[in-house]
Amino acid sequence: MTPHLVLDAGTAGRNVIGLDLSLTGTGVAAFALETGALSTAVHRSPAPASDSISAHAARHRALVDGIVTQVVAADPALAVVEGLKFSVRDKDSSLARRGFLWWAVIEGLCASGVPVMEITTSQLKQFATGRGNAGKSEVVAAYAIAWPEAARGSNVEDRADATFAAALGATWLGVPGLPLSKTAVRTKLLARLPTPTLPPRTAGILPAA
Repeated sequence: MTPHLVLDAGTAGRNVIGLDLSLTGTGVAAFALETGALSTAVHRSPAPASDSISAHAARHRALVDGIVTQVVAADPALAVVEGLKFSVRDKDSSLARRGFLWWAVIEGLCASGVPVMEITTSQLKQFATGRGNAGKSEVVAAYAIAWPEAARGSNVEDRADATFAAALGATWLGVPGLPLSKTAVRTKLLARLPTPTLPPRTAGILPAA
C-alpha cells in the first residue's frame, strides 16, 4: 500500500477523505470509491522561527491553503472532519490558533464545493474500536489490524484518526472492499451521522440504509 498515491496533488480521483486537523501534523486519508484502496499522508507544519504575529499568520495561511489544495486535488466525493476539540487544560494557548485552522479549512472546502461531514471524537473512536472513550493507542491498534500494510511512522496517531474518519464516510457511502466488520455499534452509529454540507457526489454509490 503506497502512501500519497491518491493524495499527490498531481493525481485526481474520486475518493472519500478523512481529516484529523492539527497545527503540527494534520492527518489526511483517502479511500478510492471504486476499490476501497487506502492512501494516507501527514501535512506537517513546523512552528515559525520568529514568534511574531506576522510569522504565525503566514504559517497558518500556508497550512490552511496546503490542506485545502491537497484535499481538493483528490476530487473528493465526501470529506469527513473530526470536530474542533475545546480544552483549557494546562492553559492551552493553542486553542485560538486551532480554532482558526479548523474553521478556515472548513471554509476552504465548502467554498470549493466539497461535501463536508463533521463527526465527534467519540464517534470516531466508537467506529474504530466500539468504544467512544477509547484511548489513542487503541485506535492505532485497530488501524494496524485493519490495514497492516498502511503507513506508520512518528505520526501514526494522525494517520489512524484520519483513516477511521475516512472509513466512516466510506462505509456510509457503501464503498466496497473495506476490511471492517458490520457490527451493531457501527450500524447504529452510521444511522445517526449528520447530513453533509452538500449532497455527496457518489457516482452511483448510495448511502447505507
